[in-house]
Amino acid sequence: MKERKKPGPHPEKPLEHDLKVRVDNESLEKIEYCMKILNITRSDVLRKGVNSLYEELRKK
Repeated sequence: MKERKKPGPHPEKPLEHDLKVRVDNESLEKIEYCMKILNITRSDVLRKGVNSLYEELRKK
């Protein structure tokens, strides 16, 4: 039997993991500011932050 495929585009890097974090009010305000300015989701803001920090550390 053939595997059933889901409709719609298949992302290059599927998002398979959920992550729950606790932040203070100041951090949440910064995340929401970035969301508003960049017009992206909260998850995208956090991914960009992780990638930026990772690249910075790799340069050292």
